[in-house]
Amino acid sequence: MPSDKAPRSNPSRASDGRRGSRTLAALRRTLPIGAAVLGIGLLGAVASRLLLPENEALPRNNAIWLDRAWTFGNLGGDQLDAAVAEMAANGIGKIYAYVSTLGLAGRWESGLDSSSFMDSRSDIADFVAAVRSADESMAVYAWVEIWTHDNTADGYRLDDEELHENIANFSKILVDQLGFDGLLLDIKPMFTDNGDVIGLIRRVRSAIGLVKPIGIAVTADLTPHNLRTQNIAAIAPGTMWTDNFKKRVTVSADEIVLMLYQSYRQQSQDYVEWVAYHIETYVNLLETTTEVYASIPHYASASAAHNPEIETMATALQGVSHGLQRLGENARSLLTGVAIYADRRLTEADWSAFREAWLRS
Repeated sequence: MPSDKAPRSNPSRASDGRRGSRTLAALRRTLPIGAAVLGIGLLGAVASRLLLPENEALPRNNAIWLDRAWTFGNLGGDQLDAAVAEMAANGIGKIYAYVSTLGLAGRWESGLDSSSFMDSRSDIADFVAAVRSADESMAVYAWVEIWTHDNTADGYRLDDEELHENIANFSKILVDQLGFDGLLLDIKPMFTDNGDVIGLIRRVRSAIGLVKPIGIAVTADLTPHNLRTQNIAAIAPGTMWTDNFKKRVTVSADEIVLMLYQSYRQQSQDYVEWVAYHIETYVNLLETTTEVYASIPHYASASAAHNPEIETMATALQGVSHGLQRLGENARSLLTGVAIYADRRLTEADWSAFREAWLRS
């Protein structure tokens, strides 16, 4: 997730370019949401609906983030089996499982106590194996946090070739030795264009090959030009990616996960419109087979950027619906699904609300 304060500048440093063939990415594409998603909305039903009988399996084209408590929490087998079955029954086909953070000192940290990853990698291996045992069709991606700055005087470090090499080698271990199906690179903070990210994606791709997909967690625009914005001192004008940079990222990655929270909005309708803007913007910019997930919030920790009473799963889904309704019929299916960012296990009431608002509307 992005940090609470947006920096006033973050210059781009790398040249443009595209990765070659997208054929393998096209083969990896999951079932589009299509008509199932179109019935959601504040203003009533859209024409086409997918009404599934209660006993029919749902398309599993949505995702969920699982944090340290899951991957390093030594959950019992029965508990994890039940949780995975619960996710699958509610349309989840992909897990973004927290693995490690490239800390300020350049060390791969993990676990609940910021210990070295190498001291606890067996926990990760056990977690992946346990999910495989519970549901072999569930895709498990390694969620890796990468901070663009360290604690030195200059701070910025994402232009360091040795750092790129470190991340690429670590990524190869995750997919080759620990068995992850793909990667989710969570690079932050990154509020404006930064070409070093494109260079990093290319370096990771060269290390892991073409088969395993690379996902990028995408920082949302904080000051979209065509939306009413609040006068917040922490946010500089132009704190957003340009259309050209958005296209470069979607071309370079196999999937993008739009982090539609920490918006600083304090009114529900403002937040709904902000979410809708991102759905419409990114889908209209797509020129490749890149998958797009709308990451929606379900966490309670408040901050200057996140009001948990405003940024809820329900209001986020309303925003996704608004964005889809603004798109052409063919473009709507380009949104692969949603990804739930939660800091706790969803209750049956939570899942029921999710089903009604997203899966069966």
